[in-house]
Amino acid sequence: MRLLLLYGAYCTNAIWKELAPYLAEHAVDYAAYPRAVTAGAARVEALTDWAFAAYGSNAYDAVIGHSLGGIVAVQLAARYRMRFDHIICLDTSFKPANAFYRNLLTPAHMDAFGQTLLDAFGRERAFYGPALVRALREDFDYTADLRAVSGNVCVIYGDRGVPAYTGRIADLNLDADTRSRLEIRFLPNACHMPMLENPAQLSVMLKDILERPAPPANPSRSA
Repeated sequence: MRLLLLYGAYCTNAIWKELAPYLAEHAVDYAAYPRAVTAGAARVEALTDWAFAAYGSNAYDAVIGHSLGGIVAVQLAARYRMRFDHIICLDTSFKPANAFYRNLLTPAHMDAFGQTLLDAFGRERAFYGPALVRALREDFDYTADLRAVSGNVCVIYGDRGVPAYTGRIADLNLDADTRSRLEIRFLPNACHMPMLENPAQLSVMLKDILERPAPPANPSRSA
């Protein structure tokens, strides 16, 4: 399979280094947003425009986007009609989520590599303009893009070490129609950085999704 991977804000494509060995059987394009693009962007759509210009002529079986990259992935399908059998978003918020989702790493992972990750974020933060940062933090709503996608959208969230928490769907703050368009899964032992926190189990989940036949348009799955 040919895959397109899109990382989240303040990351680089090095964020995939722990997951990459599990994807070795695939032809993978690890996108890298030019710093001039992120610095000058006022909206997420500017990154989507760049991604389409860079990769839109290619044929992909699936796109995998982390956080901001998940929004870009959905917009590529919704606005540019790029065709993917599977759109997979990793810990992507399409509207501001409640406090359950607002942690970067589990406590154990924060102790293990949290400071290294925060330092890396700090180096990249300077290349994100204030308008783009606001678009990712303040009263955003990308659910219209989800509604414009005709194919499958699967979102994988970290379970934050609380697998029995019954409010985790409601805490996404998505209306019933939007939820019905998503297949929602939860990855154990992970928060916002599943490709670093639990790459082995994430790879199993991705394999299960990728090996399924392409589903019909607008699936109605939420769990």
